[in-house]
Amino acid sequence: MTALYGVTVSYDEFLPEVMQFCPDVPEHIAFNAIRNTCIDFCTRTYYWQINVPSISVVNGQASYVVQTPADTKLVGIISAYYDTNLLIPQGPDTLANIYRMGNWQEVQGSPQYYTQIIKPEILLVPYPYEDRADVLNIRAAIAPTRDSEEVTSELYENFLDILANGARSILYGTPGQPYFDRQSAKDCERVYRAGVSDTRIAMNKGLTRTSNRAEFQRFV
Repeated sequence: MTALYGVTVSYDEFLPEVMQFCPDVPEHIAFNAIRNTCIDFCTRTYYWQINVPSISVVNGQASYVVQTPADTKLVGIISAYYDTNLLIPQGPDTLANIYRMGNWQEVQGSPQYYTQIIKPEILLVPYPYEDRADVLNIRAAIAPTRDSEEVTSELYENFLDILANGARSILYGTPGQPYFDRQSAKDCERVYRAGVSDTRIAMNKGLTRTSNRAEFQRFV
């Protein structure tokens, strides 16, 4: 993975914090538990964020794919700018209300909003009326994919204990295995969930949230 997206570490780096407590677990099973925990953590907290390379827009085209690094997937959009204009996230129902006088998917003009119907695509509303290079700038939250081998080093440096507890809760909670331990699974899950909750609160405080103000009717 390029330096553009930061330094990454292999899931192997997490293994010592898991295997010392679950010595009977095969290493590849522990590896998978760590990966699944990292995916869940990133999905729930929006912690791993990147600035997506600028996207060029095309006259008449509303939908654009948000590209993420190899072995990662889009979790959500933190912010999107069309040139210097901050795009407001809205759902299809709200857009239908804003553009009551017509179909919002058929409105052309300077984009003011965005919505998502299919990930990892972003839909601009109104859709662009001109070709413009590198005008759409997005900050996005991402997570590793199921076949990934590594994750951002920030997770390792800042959340090693929390993630190790998450992986151990998965392993301890596997019925029929010699390492099954219902109480230990609950204890580890409690630590993990508390870490997820604290991180999510911290991230929410650091993000600019959409205003709840009413949008005026745009004449189209």
